[in-house]
Amino acid sequence: MSRLKPATVVLSLLPVVLLMLIHHHHRTDARFVASGVPSIPSICKKPPPRSEGVCAIDIEGYYYDPSELDCKIYKIGACHLIRGQSFGSLQDCISTCIHGRSRNHDYYVNA
Repeated sequence: MSRLKPATVVLSLLPVVLLMLIHHHHRTDARFVASGVPSIPSICKKPPPRSEGVCAIDIEGYYYDPSELDCKIYKIGACHLIRGQSFGSLQDCISTCIHGRSRNHDYYVNA
């Protein structure tokens, strides 16, 4: 009985593994593509505002963080303000960028 070389076994299994990976990748991506779900507005992709220098007056607002898929609060000085994405309330940020409504402070329901 002849023995198969390890390299031959690996090469023969390679196409099967590649097909499985491709199938899994497409199936996973399909979960995130829902029909009827609007895309994120461009304002939600901008960075939050920031200030340069020292300032005695602070302002706060909310911005959407695409890396965490959530709205966050920011607090910055009001002097030498550099504009960016800013919402006056958490609910405004959620309804614009997450397309949902707040169920409580930690959870959102897609609308």
